[in-house]
Amino acid sequence: MHLAAAHQWLREPSQSLFRMQPIDVIEEGPFRPRNNTVPVPEGFGLGVTLSQEKLAHCHKLFVENGPMNQHFDPDSGGKFRRLPLS
Repeated sequence: MHLAAAHQWLREPSQSLFRMQPIDVIEEGPFRPRNNTVPVPEGFGLGVTLSQEKLAHCHKLFVENGPMNQHFDPDSGGKFRRLPLS
């Protein structure tokens, strides 16, 4: 988000990756666009706090199931789906 805020060329909501974020691991919760804008977090570091509980949950999912890939569809013979996923 900091990078997008610093670049004048990224200005349309369609250029964000919010819709591709299946799980959020920050204490503050997922970023939610309002009026086509998302405020850049302020504070130390990147301005967010990692949730140890959510991070542990994602680690467990990774250990049990491998990497997440929302585009992989095992029913389509190894092909990848395209956006929008519906």
